[in-house]
Amino acid sequence: MPGTQHLDSQGVGSSGARHGAAQIARMGGDFVDLLAWKKATALATSVVAGSRMLRGPAVTATRSQVVRAAESIPADIAEGYGRGICGDGARFLTVARASAAELESHLRVAEASGRLPPAAAQPLIAQTREVRYLVHRLLISVRLRLSH
Repeated sequence: MPGTQHLDSQGVGSSGARHGAAQIARMGGDFVDLLAWKKATALATSVVAGSRMLRGPAVTATRSQVVRAAESIPADIAEGYGRGICGDGARFLTVARASAAELESHLRVAEASGRLPPAAAQPLIAQTREVRYLVHRLLISVRLRLSH
């Protein structure tokens, strides 16, 4: 159907990643226009708020690590964008994807250990998975452009 965006099983349209790579290729717009950056920024702000619900031993260190991982995702997307379609740009997107995996792991461990209530952890985990997927799709698109 014209004008309809097809969504994958996670409810994420694949055109977002293709559009982002096209923006990087022509260096039009700015990194703030990338869907992956917008969603990563929203995730970081959600994590900052949600980290206040962390409890238990070493809460300050855990909170700091979780927030740093979350805030590094949009920063690495921005740096990758700034470097354009090249090996360095792809490397920063790879780091952003890895930071999202790190964040998800911290959230899951905090939930499993009872330091973060499931009601707080589960939405953050879902947001993290969506961001990781978007960064992954953007990275694939950039790598495809590099190979041509």
